[in-house]
Parts: sequence; structure tokens; C-alpha cells
Amino acid sequence: MSDDGEYGGAPASGADGAGGASPGPDQWRAGDEPAWQDGERRPGQDSGGDADGEAGPDGGGDRADEAERAERRDRQEERFREATRDPLADSGVPGEARAAARVQRAAQARFDIRGNSSVFDRTSFDRAHFGDVYVGARDTAAPVFGDVPEDELDRLRQVYRAPAGYPTLKRVLRGRRVLVLGGPPGTGRHTTGLCLLDEVTTAVRDTAPGAGKPAPEAAEPDGRAGTAVLTQGRVTRLAPSDLGLLSADPDAVAGGVLDGGGLLVQLPENARDFTAPQELHLDALAARLAAKGAYAVLVVSPTSPAGHLLTGRYGLACPPAPAGELLEWQLVRCLADCPDPDALGRGEQILKHPLFLDALGIAPEALRPSETELVAERVARHVRGELRRDELLDACGQIARRQAREWFTGAADPLPPASEPGRAGADGPVDTAAPRVREAAFRIALAVLDGEAVSSVADAAELLAQQILAVRMPGRAHGRPVFAEDLEGLLTACRAEIRTGEEESVGGVPVPVRTVTYRGTALAGSVLAEVWHRHHAARGPVARWLRELAGNPRPQVWVRAAVVAGELATADLGYGFAELIRPLSVAKDTRRRFFAATALAQAAGREPYRSAVRGVVVDWAEAPVPALRWTAAVALASGRIVDETRQALELLCGIGGRDEGAQALVASYGAARLVAGSRAGEAATVLREWSENGSAEQQNLAMLCAVRLFCARTDDMWQAEESDGPGAPPADAATSVPASVSRVWGPGGVRLAGRVPGQPGRAGQRAPSGQDERPPVPRASVEATDAELARRAHWPLALAVAVAVESAAEPLADLLWRSLANRLSHEAATEGLTTWLRAAEADAVVPGPADRTYVFERAAGDAPADGTADRRGEILKALLWLLPRMIRDRRDADRLRWLLRLMADAPEEPMTAAFARHVVAAMAATGRGQGGRGEEQR
Repeated sequence: MSDDGEYGGAPASGADGAGGASPGPDQWRAGDEPAWQDGERRPGQDSGGDADGEAGPDGGGDRADEAERAERRDRQEERFREATRDPLADSGVPGEARAAARVQRAAQARFDIRGNSSVFDRTSFDRAHFGDVYVGARDTAAPVFGDVPEDELDRLRQVYRAPAGYPTLKRVLRGRRVLVLGGPPGTGRHTTGLCLLDEVTTAVRDTAPGAGKPAPEAAEPDGRAGTAVLTQGRVTRLAPSDLGLLSADPDAVAGGVLDGGGLLVQLPENARDFTAPQELHLDALAARLAAKGAYAVLVVSPTSPAGHLLTGRYGLACPPAPAGELLEWQLVRCLADCPDPDALGRGEQILKHPLFLDALGIAPEALRPSETELVAERVARHVRGELRRDELLDACGQIARRQAREWFTGAADPLPPASEPGRAGADGPVDTAAPRVREAAFRIALAVLDGEAVSSVADAAELLAQQILAVRMPGRAHGRPVFAEDLEGLLTACRAEIRTGEEESVGGVPVPVRTVTYRGTALAGSVLAEVWHRHHAARGPVARWLRELAGNPRPQVWVRAAVVAGELATADLGYGFAELIRPLSVAKDTRRRFFAATALAQAAGREPYRSAVRGVVVDWAEAPVPALRWTAAVALASGRIVDETRQALELLCGIGGRDEGAQALVASYGAARLVAGSRAGEAATVLREWSENGSAEQQNLAMLCAVRLFCARTDDMWQAEESDGPGAPPADAATSVPASVSRVWGPGGVRLAGRVPGQPGRAGQRAPSGQDERPPVPRASVEATDAELARRAHWPLALAVAVAVESAAEPLADLLWRSLANRLSHEAATEGLTTWLRAAEADAVVPGPADRTYVFERAAGDAPADGTADRRGEILKALLWLLPRMIRDRRDADRLRWLLRLMADAPEEPMTAAFARHVVAAMAATGRGQGGRGEEQR
């Protein structure tokens, strides 16, 4: 939490302050005077008057002393009366202390701990664990084995599809007798191990005497009958309780395997009481198995205690199953008995349908074997008519949620033992769950930064791991492993992959970078929902981690974290606002305040959260603290919080006009952001009105915004808005957009027939009233505006907006013209116009010839070989379309010619005379600025 107060002011004085000092114990003895408080009368004060206020030479002082003593007694009595008050009365909850005591009593009554809970119901026991004392020795009973039924091996033989690299696994197993097969749970490693053992042990299938029959019970050294059930199956499993024998007694393990048979061992994911075997133990096991002609496959996870075996002589990674091929084959199997001949074709179409793929949220080629079977079974039931479409889509969506729950259920071992006195810090116990904590932290960090650079995700994951480990073992410094990371194994365990992307973190220039992403769009959201909703103890570390990311200098990190913070806040708005947004809204660092504003805008994406956020932002816009007003201005820039554009601009104007314009720049940023979207027509109209007849603050904001529009590129300001849907404004009927995007929606996604912009219950223009009647400005379609601005992301912002939003062209031209004519903004606006001309010239150049050639110089019918004839020169066309609307008289035309001549004579990167002449000729052809008294008026 931030150290700042509610409005960034100084903290209130506490019990140690001068106004609240408690009297010492010696001051409360009978007859002693208490400490004087501020505002109390002291001896000698007003001593010139008697008790009635009249001065007198006789007895006046005695009466004043008596009155002071009476007043002092009253104050002492009042203090004693106040001692009976509820100590939590200031919290605003009457009787809270009484309620707290009652709850404490009730809670204590629930726990009745009486003596030791250890119970012995037999006269002998094998082992026991009392505190930190371990009693018992290694089991002397024979290890327990369980054979794999032959029908199970037959079924696997029919359904298994060998992945690439399967022959290598079989060759290593035959040559070394022991194979350590590595892979995360659910990747088919267990099935692959069984199929390998089934193939290498075919020689003893149905030929070994006594195969699959129970073996005689072994006698124990103390004479008791053995309790283990020994089997002689062709392929057997070792019981989890006897995994320790791999290190302690490899002979006993090998002795339970049939001659020529196979053994499958599943090593645990967590350390607990298990000691992982070393390679020398596997050497001994391999020698015993070779003597019997037998084989063993040990299945391990890369992040488990036995993960180091994968780097040794016996270790190989389990190749991924061919999920696409397996899914199609499973579908064929599930529909084999369907009488409809077209059933298989319909099922294959469903597997490729965009709606099905979106609901699945995991790439079909990334599905695990068990998941392919589940998907194929659900699709087959839907094809048969046994499952509705919504049920099918919901069942597919459950796969990602089930995976997230599996990842974070028991993601860490129980808390480590407390450190002994004198052994805190580095000498204390080690958290053995640290590897699994780091794996869980990587999944969360990847969910927040999905698709960003590997370095960003790895660093963020380590910061989160440190937060979680600090909660598990407070007061201990947790180091970071160096040269101990298995990135490939970690990515496989997280169902993620490395890709090559682009990043603009340096100089705004895209450069290639290695990125990491989940192999499915649904996994990131499922991970965040699982952690935030089902693991409340993780909220604290995650919230602190997100606040820490707010200070990261890479926008790819802190902006993504801010968006996630806003989404998480909607799950519990009170908690999210208090822990993720409010502490950063008054921070000194502007990046942290921007983080808070971004989170607010994200939380306002839908009702009822939008109304709550709107109340906060409107209150902050008028707050006495500059930091809160700054945060409110950036939040208003999103256009998602205040429905009415004029109201949003008025709030921004109020922010920019306070304190002699101290925050005018951030207010103009917010106004420019409102222009860069579907509200462009409304916002530009209001700003034009202010530039003509507004107050000084309104004119200042309008001019500053115009300069920003001149100088900014589209991708500097534009943010994709919500697509048409619940709460989105209707499309402009004048724009040529599909009819499907012109629907009017109400809260909850219910269509409201006959509702038009400006009517009650619609987000739109303020209802006209009185003398302030103005024609409504239609708001453009969000979907169409986003598509047009996305295509023009490299354009100058004002040009792109004027072309994309028809209703914004005229007011924008007026606004920009006034900024060029204004003596204060003229220089900056002219510099912005220079960037327009240079961008238009660069876009109009035809690549290839040694001499610079422009599209307007190319002969008719000539088209570039790359097929970009319809796109090259678009900026120039837009410039020549909008520029005449900004020329009102000869003075404007002369200013343009002077600017072109100045750019042509520039010592660096001069404009060509051909381009300058083309612009002048185009302006002359429009007839604008031709002269004198006949100049065009508004």
C-alpha cells in the first residue's frame, strides 16, 4: 500500500502527537494536575477577571482559581467517562469491540486440543514420525508389485499412435535395459512407457510359465507372514510405497520382475519423504535386469526431484503425441458404429469450425492424448444428437479450466519446518517446494505477459516467486538458481512455446525478439481465474507483484500488468481497488499513476463496474490532490468511463485549468485520445466550439489538443475500442458498414427496439435543453473505426481520423486551421504540418528506380510489381483532400508555399521540387486562397 494519505496529504497525528499525548502514570495521582491540552485555560490566563467576568481587587483571584479547579475536575471526570467508550468506536461500526470479543470466543470454542493425537491400535508398527524424530527402519517386507492386465495392453496397442522419435526410445531401452522417460503429467509419457514395455517383452507373451499368477508370500525376518502381493505379470508396476527401494535395494526391485518382462515406475512429483535415485543406482538396477533379460521404464517430470536423471545416460524426453492425427482417429473410432454415412464428415467440419476452436481455447495440435479422447467423444455425441451445441462448447471450454485447476491444486508442498532459535536467515531450513513455486509463478507471469519476450516473462516470474516464497518463509532471503533452469522442460510443463516476434521497446523501432506464449488462448484466462478465485492466500503476493511491475521500465510489462489488474479488480472490486489501483493513483512516479488509470479503464469495460469507476474518476477529477487529478485525466482518455463526450471534455478542461494550467498537458492528452476513436466527430465538434467561443481554459485545451493531433501518429493515441455489443453505441447510418454492426444494445445484451442515440438509457449525446440546442453528432461504428485506424496506424493521427470518421473531417479542419492561425500555437502546429508533408512524400515514392519517382509521375497503367498500387500514395491523397479545408485566404496559401520552399531548401533531407510543385498545383486546382476580399468565409 502507498504511504500517502487519502489525498496524498500528511498523515494524521497519532498517539504520540502533541494533541493526543496521554498523561503519565504519575500524573493521575489524586490532587495532581493533568497535562494541559491545546485550547484549555492555564493558570494566569484571564486572571484579571473574577468568575462573573468583573475585575475586582478583593477576592477576584480566589474565584478564578475556584472556577479553574472546577473546570479541571470536570475534564478529569470526562476522561474517565471516555474510558468506558468502545475502543473501536471511531471505525464507524457501533459495538464492534463487543462483536470482536464474541467472535473470538466462538472461534476459540471450535478448537479443543487435548493431548497427543497419536493412536496405536496394534502391538507393532513399521515406522512412525514424532515431531522431528523418525522411528523405524527400512521395510523388510518384499516390495509390492502390480501387473498390468493383458487386456489393457491390448487396448493400448490398438489406440496408441507412436510419436516422432518413438524408434529411438525403443532402441535405447533395448540397449540399456533402463529408460528414464521425461515429460509433464498428461503428455502421454505413461502410455508411451507401457507401449514400449509391451513391444520389448513380446517374446514372453503367453509363453512364460506362471505369467500373471500370484507368487508365494515371502517370510519376514521376524517370522511374520509377508503382506505384499507379488505378481508375475509380463509388465508390472512398482507400488509408490516402495519407491525408496530403487536406491536402497535394487536387487529386490529387479527380483520382482518376470524374466524377460518389464517394469514401469512412476516417480513422484514432490519431494516429501522420497529420496530420488542416482545414476549409480540405475546402473545396479540395469545390471540385475540384464541378467534376467528384463526392462524398466521410469517416468519422471522434468521439475520433480528425480528430474536430474533426464540429463544422464538413461534419460530421454518423451516426444509429444501427434494430437491432430490422434484426434481424427479418435473421432473415427467414436463414430464407427454410427449408421449415418455423413456423420464423420460433419464431425470433421465441427473440429475445424471457428466457434468450436474459440470455445476449445487450445490449439488442436496441442491437445494431450486424454483430451483428444474427451473432445472426440463429445463431438461424436453431438453428431448423434445426444448433446446440444451449447453443451458441447461448454464441455470443450472445461478442458482449459480443468488444466489450470490441476496445475495449482497442491502446487507447493506444506510449509517447511520453522527454523530453530539461532538458525534464522541463511542457516534456516530450505523450502523444498521452491522449484514448484517457481513453476507456478512462471505460469502466472505467462498468463499476464502472454506473447511477450522470454526475458520479460522470466524476470517477472522470478519476482513473483520471491513474493510467494517470502510469504511461505518470512524473513529469509531466497536466492535465484543460476544455470539450473530447464527452459524446454518448463515450457512443456506449462503448455507453452517459443516464437519469434517483434518488440518496440527501444526507439520505437520494431526489432526481432524471442517471445513465449501459451499454446491456446484460453489457458491464460483460466490460470488467472483459478489463482484469483480459488486461492485467496495467493492474492496478496500477486497484488504486490502487480504493483511492483507498475514500476517496470518496459511498457510491454507494466501496461499488460495494468490491464490484468483491471480485469482482476472486477472479480472483487473493493479488494482490487484497495490493493491494485488506489495505492498507485497517488504515486509520485507518473508511470505508476498511468498504471492505475489503465487499470481503471479496463475495469470500466462493462456494467455495473463502469458506474462505480465513473463515480471514482469524477470525484478524482475535482480532488484537491494533483496526483489524483492527473490519474483521472488519463482514465478519462480511454473513453470507456464517461458516456457523454462533452462531459468527459468538460472534466478534462477542469483538470487542465486548475493551478494555472499545471496539468494542461495531460488534459490535452486525454482530449486527443478521445478524438482518436469512434467519438472523433463529437469530440472535434466540441473542441471547435471551444476554440471559437469558449473560455480561456477551453480555448487553451482546444489549441493544445490541436497541436497534439498535428504532431502525433495514429498508433501514438489510438486504442482499439470494444466491438459492437452490449453497451456499444449504434453505428452512423451515413457510414457504409455492414448492417450487423448497427444494432442497438441495452444492459445485459438485450436488444431495445426503437431506441436511438440521445434517448434516455442510451450512452450518447446529452439531451438538448434550453438555448444549448445543437444538432446531434452521430457516433461512428466502433468496429468500422477500429478497422480503418488499424490500417492507418503509421499515418499522421488527424489525417487518419478525418478519413476514417466522416463526421470528424470538417470540425477537425477548422480546429487545425485555428491552431495554425493562433500566435501561441502557430510554431508547434507548423512543425506538425511539416511532419504531414514528409510522411506524404515518403509514402508517395515508388521504389526501384535510382531517381526518386512519385506515384503521380508514373504513367497511367503502370503498376508496381509488388501489387501495392492501390495503397501507395494514400497519405498524399488524404493530405490533398484535407489541406484545402484548412486554407481560408491568400495568407494561408502563402504560408503553405513558404513552408514548402523552406523544406525544399533544407540542408538535410530536402523535399524535391517535383513534390512541392505537385502540392501547390493541387491546392491551386481547388480554388482555395486565390484572393483578396473574395476569400472563403466559414
